[in-house]
Amino acid sequence: MELEHLDEDRWTDIHTFRYTGLRFDPRTGVAEFDYLQQGSNQELAFTDVIIFPLPDKLPNAAELSAFRRALELLYVAVGTIYYKAVAPPSVSLESLALAPAAARWTHQLYRRGLAEFAYRWTLPHVLELEPVIGSAAAEAEHRDLAATDRAPVVAIGGGKDSIVSLEALRAAGFAPATFAVEREITPLLSRMMALGGGPGLLIRRRQDPRMTELLRSNSVRIGHVPVTAINSLAGVTAAALHGLGPVVMSNERSADEGNLVWHGHQVNHQWSKGVAAEALLSDALSEHAGLGNACFSLLRGMSELSIARLFASTTGYDELVTSCNYAFRMSHQERSERWCNNCAKCRFVFLALAPFTDRARLVGIFGEDLLDDDRHLDGYRELLGLTGHKPFECVGELAESRVAATLVAHDPAWAGSRVVGELTWEMPAPDEQSTEEVLAVHPPRFAPPRYVAALRAFIAQGCGVPARL
Repeated sequence: MELEHLDEDRWTDIHTFRYTGLRFDPRTGVAEFDYLQQGSNQELAFTDVIIFPLPDKLPNAAELSAFRRALELLYVAVGTIYYKAVAPPSVSLESLALAPAAARWTHQLYRRGLAEFAYRWTLPHVLELEPVIGSAAAEAEHRDLAATDRAPVVAIGGGKDSIVSLEALRAAGFAPATFAVEREITPLLSRMMALGGGPGLLIRRRQDPRMTELLRSNSVRIGHVPVTAINSLAGVTAAALHGLGPVVMSNERSADEGNLVWHGHQVNHQWSKGVAAEALLSDALSEHAGLGNACFSLLRGMSELSIARLFASTTGYDELVTSCNYAFRMSHQERSERWCNNCAKCRFVFLALAPFTDRARLVGIFGEDLLDDDRHLDGYRELLGLTGHKPFECVGELAESRVAATLVAHDPAWAGSRVVGELTWEMPAPDEQSTEEVLAVHPPRFAPPRYVAALRAFIAQGCGVPARL
């Protein structure tokens, strides 16, 4: 959301955003990232702090080298948070030596990962940024993490997607470690992370207090950043420090659908979750850190609806699952309220689960029946493409929302639902082919074979149909 009272003239002297220093203390697990907004007469210096849980013993020299290289990529990604404060026309990473693939990823991280931010603040120059990179990095020693017996590390955010990945790996005999990037652990998240069978890694991040104060006083810009890239790299870095295997994300194929086109560029709230971002990051990690198969999405070939169907087949998570960003922020300490029930994401997740979940069970998960409340009509019209554009949230494709609404409309269990009843006549019904395409499961593009096999078996078990993988 834009800040209405931002003083646009306050930082006009600042012309360059610089990466000025990176430090890591192996005794404490503390990494410090330094950044500078630089002008002729003005400067803003920031230091971001990330605290990694320490392993029982430090990694060997080769592992430590890979860790430090991965840490450099995390340093690059976190920089987007501080760049957007002023968003000057120049970005300098001359202090860093990056492999060519890492340099390509950096350019797209800024241009595409900050496209929504640029659109909201009307800053078209962000879409054409040319970050200046230092000299090319020396080639790193290469290791294929999927070729080892090291436990995979599943990213846990509390939502249905990470639950499906975790359960699929557990059912296949893995004992996955888990990780989360949080200020503090919460009771619900702690319980979910403990279900993996391996260690739970809590990675703590502390934003520079000056940045927090400037945001509070509406003195700098707030906006969406490529958070999935940041979290993915935090996981890879922690896994390297602990001698663990690949980081398993749970990004679905629906993330590739953009929200709108602006200045000839697609603006996609979920760009850093998409397949293009996954490919760029995979190449960067392989070439810069020497880590092959370091991070991939297990659910890349699935739609949100297919994932919802798999989640509905699980048990034991109804009191834990949460996918609401607003409730996440409002009740961080206890998170007793898991859903705000008033945002696009809550509405979409409810609709996605409705065709596959007993109505009473679903209402029990959310605490309300969102499809039987007229207050949600306009919100569902947006999700169905009847008004406006696709919401800037992590929601599924337009086609998915329409398929889900049609399935619910034909389900006697949802008879009398006021929202569905009102919208059915407004919405063009999807044909049978569209429904099949939405529910089809394709191979995850970057997942190694034994992980694909684990997902295939879990789909057959959970949905009662063979997976076409």
